[in-house]
Order: sequence, then C-alpha cells, then structure tokens
Amino acid sequence: MKKIIYYTAVAGMLLTTACNDDLLNIEQKAASNTEQFYKSDADAQSARTAMYATFTDEIAANEGIWNAYITGINYSADDVFAAGGAPITEDHNDFRYVNEFRYDPSYAPIEKLYQHLYKAIYSANLIIDNFKGEKLDSDVKKQVVSEARVMRAWAHMVAAIVYYQPPKVDHLLSNEDTPVNVDSQKSLLDWCYDECVAAMADLPERKGADDKQGAWVVTKGFAQFVAGKSALFAGDYDKVVSVMKPLVESDKYALVPGDQFWNLFHKKGDGCSEKIFEFNYETNISLAGGSGAWLTGNGRGRWMVANVINWRGDDIVGGGKNPQICATGGWGGGSINHKFAHKMLEHDGDSYRRKATFLTSDEFFYDPKLCGWANDKEFGGTLVTREEKEFDPKRGINKEGGSFSRSDVMEVKMMMHPSDAGLDVGDNCNQTNVCIARLAEAYLIYAEACIQTGKAAEALTYINKIQVRAGVPDKNQATEATMEVLQDEKQYELWFEGCRWNDLVRWGIAKKCYDEVLDNIPNQFDEYWTSGGTKPHKLYYEEIHPFAEKGTKIEFIEGKHEYWPIPQSVIDVNPKMQQVRGWK
Repeated sequence: MKKIIYYTAVAGMLLTTACNDDLLNIEQKAASNTEQFYKSDADAQSARTAMYATFTDEIAANEGIWNAYITGINYSADDVFAAGGAPITEDHNDFRYVNEFRYDPSYAPIEKLYQHLYKAIYSANLIIDNFKGEKLDSDVKKQVVSEARVMRAWAHMVAAIVYYQPPKVDHLLSNEDTPVNVDSQKSLLDWCYDECVAAMADLPERKGADDKQGAWVVTKGFAQFVAGKSALFAGDYDKVVSVMKPLVESDKYALVPGDQFWNLFHKKGDGCSEKIFEFNYETNISLAGGSGAWLTGNGRGRWMVANVINWRGDDIVGGGKNPQICATGGWGGGSINHKFAHKMLEHDGDSYRRKATFLTSDEFFYDPKLCGWANDKEFGGTLVTREEKEFDPKRGINKEGGSFSRSDVMEVKMMMHPSDAGLDVGDNCNQTNVCIARLAEAYLIYAEACIQTGKAAEALTYINKIQVRAGVPDKNQATEATMEVLQDEKQYELWFEGCRWNDLVRWGIAKKCYDEVLDNIPNQFDEYWTSGGTKPHKLYYEEIHPFAEKGTKIEFIEGKHEYWPIPQSVIDVNPKMQQVRGWK
C-alpha cells in the first residue's frame, strides 16, 4: 500500500511539472536491468529473497480453494478420500478427479503444479546464471548460488517423481531453447543428487536444533535430504546411505517429543527441531481473506485450503466450528481411508501419533482435551458427565443419508486448528508453514536404504526411534527391519505428507493397493441421530460403491496412472515435448 501511495504521489507531481524537462530526468528507482543488478553481495542476497518468495508463492499458494502441491499429490494416495458433498457429484471436482483417477492431461492441478515448479526453477536459474564465472567472487555469492542449486534440484526432483521424463531446465532459456523430455527418470534424479552434493561445500549448517530460521532457508542438511531422496527414487541405495548418514546423526536436528507430535502440523511447531526445510509464511493482511484472496490466490496464507481439508461442516451439528477443534467449516476433503485407520489403530493404539492423526468415535464425542463441543463445560456449556454428553442434541453427525466418504474415525492431522489462523485475517486462512522436509522422513529414507544394502540392524535403530517417539506400544514395536515393516511405518508416520502415492509406485505395489480401495467408500452415520435420539452418540459407517452402482468404472491403470501426464497445454505449444507411457 505504501508503494501504491508513493507512486500515485509521484504521478501527481509529474502532472504539475510536465513543462520542466530538468525535473523529468530522474533515475528510475523501482527497477534495474541485469547488467546493473547482478553485481554485489547485496544484489545476491536480494535475488535470494526473491527466489524464496517465488518458491513460496508458486508451491505453497492456492488455486482459489485448493493447492496443487498439497491436495494434488496427497489426494493421489490410496489412504485418502477427497470427500466433497456426495457420491459422484461435481462438488469440488478439481481435487476429486485425481483421487478417483478420472483426470486427463488437461486437468487443472496437473497443469498448475507443472507451471508452479518451472516458474520456481526460473527464479533459481536467475541467480545461478547471473552469478557465475568471474562474478562468483565472494563467499556470500557462492552460498546464494548453492542455495539456488538445491532449490532448483528439489523442484526437478518433485517434477521427476510426479511427471514421467519431464524436462531438465538447468539454465535460463533463450528464444531458441525448446525444452524436451529428459532421456530417463534416472538421469534427471542423478543430476538432482549431483547438484546437491556439489552445493554442500558452500552451504552453512543449521546453527542448532533450536535455530528456527535454519528451517526456513537452504542449509547443508536440506541439501543432504534432497540428494538422499533423489538417490532413493533413482534406486541408488549406497548413495542414500552415504549422503543421509551425516544428516540423521547430526545434532542440528532432533525428533520432537511424542507429546509435541501434533505441533508438527500446526503453527505452534513452525521451525521446530524436526523441521529440515519449510516454506515460512508472512501473511499480507491486505490480501488475506475475502475477495482479495480469491482474486490473487494469497500465496501467504493458503486461504480456503483449510476449508477443503477440514471436516464437512454441513454434516455436523453446529457447523464447522463445533467441535471446538475446528477453525472453520470445511468441505470434507482429505478424509482418512477407514481400512488404513483401523490398521493404524491396531498398531498404534493410544499413541501420540495416532491421536494426532485421527480420533476415534469416543474421542470425537466425549474427550474435551482432544476435541470438545460447545455444550461441554470446558467451552462455556453446561455438560460435564459422559452420560449427559451421550444424549446431547447439540453434537454429532446429523446429515440425512450419511456423511460421504467418512467412517467411524475423524482425521485431525492436517485440519486447521483455531490457533493456526492468527493475524486477524479470517478463520479460513491457515498460517501454518508448509513443511517440505522433516527429520522423521529422513530417518525412514535412510532406514529403507539400509535395508536394501544389508544393514538391517542400522535400519531397525531408526525405525525404532520413530516408533518410540510416536508412542507405539512395546509389543508392537519392530524387532527386525524388513521392507514390509518399513512400508507400514512410513504410512503411519507420514500420512498426508506427500509421500504415499510416489512410494507405492516406487515399491511396485500401486496397482494392488488401489484395487483394494477404489470405489469402496464409507458413508458415515451417528447412532444418536439415526435412532431418533434413543441411542448414545457413536460413529458407524456403511461401505458404498457409488460408481459401480451407476454403472461407471473407476480404476488405476497400470503403466499409466503411476505418474501424471505432461499437461496438454505444454504439448500444445511445444511439439517437441511428448506424452510418455500410458498417456501417449
């Protein structure tokens, strides 16, 4: 706003002095060309700030009501339902199509994530190409360039994991440059690994586990993480062990205690000891909420993405803010798959991790510490005893016909809590940072590579670290490190953290897993309301098959749905880019 006022004032001044040529010979302050700008350490630092801002806006921003990176990748998993309002509707279809494999190359999230990744890569290339050769003459510039190389490698790694054989753009493109598909997935992932390893020498380490800002910029630890994950997807397990071992053994990071596990996914945990890298938010209040956010996307606040992921407010007595754990009414996206939830409940029991991932029916209705309803005494109501709450008409699920794609549990991991809003920008503007890398995932990447290279004892050490912190009962903690144990543990620990879909593909079990869940959807009810108030509140569900019932088949097609297609808009403007695999 200050800039707008300033330039308006200047424009007014020029109108009143238009006759005086001397007053018009004013050096432009708002812009400079590349020859003038990319020179000093200060220029390099300014360019770095612009790069981080671009990455935050491109990767963590929203497309009106959803985010291509968060919802697109997570809704491609087998343990998540993109709920919406009812079976086979166009309600929020942008994120339902990917969950149900009904998309094609023109689908919006496919196009948007691709655009965002390569726009972010451009911002890194601006630094790398303009500070090279003789210009790379100081430690500051070398560090800035190395940070840009790692960010560029991360974006390419994501592109390679999501799209098959996407282009490598390792320089600023000229008018004559035409991007083409890379020769192979492995070549691109190998390049990502090499870039990160080369950058490490000029990157600082995080100052310590309490260094919040060390989680918001590229450090040696993040370079190790990206290198290790790239090598994992390339199948180079020895490289993973070599590059990740210093990271998992570093005293610059630490798993948070089990009773703080919930914090990892909320504003309270931003920059904590477990975060290796995350996009840090500073909301522009003038754009957050209302029509401003709708028009601009409000990259600093994930406006309305909270509504997508939160519970379906229309189905809950009292709407979205009842129970009190809800910051805002939601649309029911990001619902946890009931079969996975039951498996995790059996494994984790009452663990910190399970309670921070989903609530049981009892916890949802009757535990004010974990959930809490407006009628509970703790929140200004009058009800104290369990018996009073069991027949409370001001709580529960009362949707006629059931709450679509919800079961006898209620996920809470990524749901926006009232404390995640802040800054008086509205109750649907999530201020929680977007985490890209945390130590628990690094442990599990390292453990998998150890299993694959015959270091089972070492792998078990890190799997057990995860389980002990999570609060897994002793009897269910792993006694040997196998791929099955690793796969299960990664699903428990990293549900809805952008890993599952790509891991299933890498492990070669995607078709099997999707066949077990597609069109097997729960429909949620509350016994109090379906019994006309004669039974206590209790969640239950009926499994429905809405597509089959309408004669429509949805399926995971092997050789096709392991990756998203190259966006059709890219193919249309660049004939050298080709669809590959089942998308040809």
